[in-house]
Amino acid sequence: MFQVKRIVVGVEMPAERPWDGSKLKPPSRLAVRNAFQVASSGRIPVTLASVLPAPSAGWFGSHEDADRQLIQDRTAAEAVLSKLRQQYAADADSGKHVDCVVRIGDAWEELIRLAGNRPDTLIVCGTRDLGSLRRVLFGSTGLKLLRLAPGPVWIVKPPAEENDALDIVACTDLGPVGADVICMAVSLASKISARVHILHAGEEGSDVTDLTGKVHAQLAATDYRTLLAGVKVHVSTGDADECILNAVREANADLVTLGTSSKTGVSGLLPGSTVERLLPELQCSVLALKPEGFRTMLPPEFWTMQRT
Repeated sequence: MFQVKRIVVGVEMPAERPWDGSKLKPPSRLAVRNAFQVASSGRIPVTLASVLPAPSAGWFGSHEDADRQLIQDRTAAEAVLSKLRQQYAADADSGKHVDCVVRIGDAWEELIRLAGNRPDTLIVCGTRDLGSLRRVLFGSTGLKLLRLAPGPVWIVKPPAEENDALDIVACTDLGPVGADVICMAVSLASKISARVHILHAGEEGSDVTDLTGKVHAQLAATDYRTLLAGVKVHVSTGDADECILNAVREANADLVTLGTSSKTGVSGLLPGSTVERLLPELQCSVLALKPEGFRTMLPPEFWTMQRT
């Protein structure tokens, strides 16, 4: 059964200078909080990572000025991450499991390098736009992480309004990755006090009773009985995309967990796949799991490049 053994959190620096950890944008702040909630009970190591863009000499007037600005930015980002570590890892023992790293370059590349070529490392990062996932995910950092990261990716979007209880929709195809999705959803719900809605969308004409039994069999392999907010099972037949969107709307979901079906990074998220088709329609956070044996299409040299 799938387990997260390490978490890498992408932390975007505040828009205003001087940078202050108390002024993080809501998506980054929520990503950090969620990551520590997941890590807390199992003492899972956490890496707080900020990736800064390489400064342009033309913008700053000279290479020397650009280098000075980069040093200042790196120092400021390190201070923000250190403050976050103190805030969320208050006790000394948990602090031993938290690293702070500042990298220069493209965010998706550096977050994947920090996560390593490991299927058990979860990458968590916030959206850059509160209004829509479309601009954030399509052709940008989030989509590249979903396509190429060897392990699960959690794209965090804060809810439009505060809820007393969070709702997670977990989508299973009844295969192995579907079982992992249910396990992950139940595990998350136990740590963030959420309700879980298990969804399976079968083909038209399928036996709903039979499908429901199979979903319950997957659920039985988890600790769902310990969830205070409970679990609901939803089995529908018809178009999978429509079934998922309807379930998300009805539950007013804060998070959708689902799996990718392919074991290669390219075909696993080509346009037309369920995950990628749904992204522009979802107005909540998304957690995507990879199947066992998933192989990223990043070249071997990607993992050995020297980074600053």
